[in-house]
Amino acid sequence: MDSKEQLFEKLKANGLGKYFDKLEPMVRNTIRLYLTSCSEDDIPIGQSKIGGQPDLPAGFSWFTETNTVTTKKKFWIFGKETQQIITKSLSFIAQINLLEISQFDSENLLPKNGILYFFYAEGQDAWGFDFKDKNKFKILYFDGDLTTLKRFDFPENLQNSGFKPCSIVAKQEISLPSYGYGLDDDLNLTDDEVDIYYDKIYEDGNLNKLLGYADNIQGEMELECELVTNGLYCGDPSGYNDPRAKTLEPNAKNWRLLLQVDSNEENEMMWGDCGRLYFWIRKEDLINKQFDKSWFSLQCS
Repeated sequence: MDSKEQLFEKLKANGLGKYFDKLEPMVRNTIRLYLTSCSEDDIPIGQSKIGGQPDLPAGFSWFTETNTVTTKKKFWIFGKETQQIITKSLSFIAQINLLEISQFDSENLLPKNGILYFFYAEGQDAWGFDFKDKNKFKILYFDGDLTTLKRFDFPENLQNSGFKPCSIVAKQEISLPSYGYGLDDDLNLTDDEVDIYYDKIYEDGNLNKLLGYADNIQGEMELECELVTNGLYCGDPSGYNDPRAKTLEPNAKNWRLLLQVDSNEENEMMWGDCGRLYFWIRKEDLINKQFDKSWFSLQCS
């Protein structure tokens, strides 16, 4: 959806116009990323893309994850455990040239220049609920001379040769709260009005974007980000039931969606079962360009 004015007209046309005043303060700016399949040669070095080969500073060492694998061998009645450290290359997801999209950042949250690079585990074996998986993703911010960039080949140990390249057209739009944000309670919608909101008002046609609300599949993720990055395991109820969780809970509001990447046919990305990959960061860390303090989530149906 392009604007608050368009939101008002859609609400009015569907009998929900009386909720505009309550909904308007919740609206966030988002930068939609529309993809076009193309070849690498069609995308100049340093231009925004999702998939394909990254354009990185000369001398860059490809990001990897390390995992300790324990195996047990049985010798007669005795057993012996051995540990092996396995290193795997991360998959390249996207690069965002911030100069290209800064005009659409009405809240001035992103840096004005430089490139953001996003990487994630090739095996998609991390969902974001365990801090031990901190080496399963990486966000790099490069604000140096873009003329030094070179297009990197994929590492030999990256079994999947990578996702198909797609160029990006960015567009400023508005973002509405999705499932799990308590919107139904905040607006006191009836059951029928909830159905109208999600069927007629809330738009989920293109789900690649920067900033705004996450388009949740399994509920909100901000609290999970806060708990996990403070050492609580959220793969079961234990983290949420931990005595520290109550103290940390108010900080969930500080987390912002940085990048959301959908399962896209254009570049043959599939996250779990038609899921989405989300990169998160606290608002203060985003403003201070501390991308090393980011986190990630993977959700699917």
